[in-house]
Amino acid sequence: MNAETVYFGIEIGYLFLLHIIGCAVISYVALQFLRERFPASKQSAFFFVFLLNLAIPILGYFFSLWIAYYLKNVRYKETLSDVHFVNLDEFSTHFIDVERAFGEGSMYELLQNDYVSTSLKIKAIVSMSDNLSQKNISIIKHTLSSNNDEVRLFSFAVIDKIERGINQKIHKNLGKFNTHVNLKKKAAIAKELASLYWEMIYYELSEDSLRDYLLEEVVKYILIAKKEFPYDLKLNVMLGRVYMLLQEYEKAATEFTYIMEMNLDENAFVGPYLAEINFNAGNYKTVQSIMSHINGLHLNSTLHPIVQQWRAV
Repeated sequence: MNAETVYFGIEIGYLFLLHIIGCAVISYVALQFLRERFPASKQSAFFFVFLLNLAIPILGYFFSLWIAYYLKNVRYKETLSDVHFVNLDEFSTHFIDVERAFGEGSMYELLQNDYVSTSLKIKAIVSMSDNLSQKNISIIKHTLSSNNDEVRLFSFAVIDKIERGINQKIHKNLGKFNTHVNLKKKAAIAKELASLYWEMIYYELSEDSLRDYLLEEVVKYILIAKKEFPYDLKLNVMLGRVYMLLQEYEKAATEFTYIMEMNLDENAFVGPYLAEINFNAGNYKTVQSIMSHINGLHLNSTLHPIVQQWRAV
């Protein structure tokens, strides 16, 4: 090894030592910025900056000072910490105003309110007619006695349209039922007829004088359909509910018990019907037993308090 090589080796060593000292100085300076933001990680912050500068000579010096200055002065969005209460007065500045199309009251209260505009009431009726349910149709029927002629006539037109639609389907399916010879197809049509007659009862679209006749028709076509579809549990549910309306509770209980025995977890929804039958009969212990063995009922927000009450008895 000649003298020149030794000379350059010593110079490189001095240069590397100088670089280490520079890294330490820059890391110390950067730490002064970082200690305010990371007070619990002073040692980790120092070594991070030191190793960064050691790995990136010269340029690392400037980058370390810049990133340290940035971290000291950057401002993030305020976060809540150790909050024991929420100031509700501040919500108005953080959330946009949201208004309901039909106000804050129920549809029934809106339609009964004389100070609500006619156009808004008609919009509410249209909205409910697009989503048919027993409750919605019941609310629309209440407006038939409204003092507002436009609302009353519009509600009558909506109810009439729904009733006519179901009657047309019944008439069409009766024609098919009487002409078809294939037993499988006749059973499928009978199932459809039973559902249509049940809708007339469920939505309370028929006159009270026709109620018993419609119930008999539902039972008639369900029994025809069950000959070809003996394991269609929807027919058993419908038949059980019809028997309840006819106050033939033993037959209704037989249908609901059969459904639960087929699959308790999937058919837990029939439990309340069985509970109602036993409650009316005074069999309160049976009601408690039914409520205790059905696990899916607590998911229903309407039934949850009733289920909890009976389980606690």
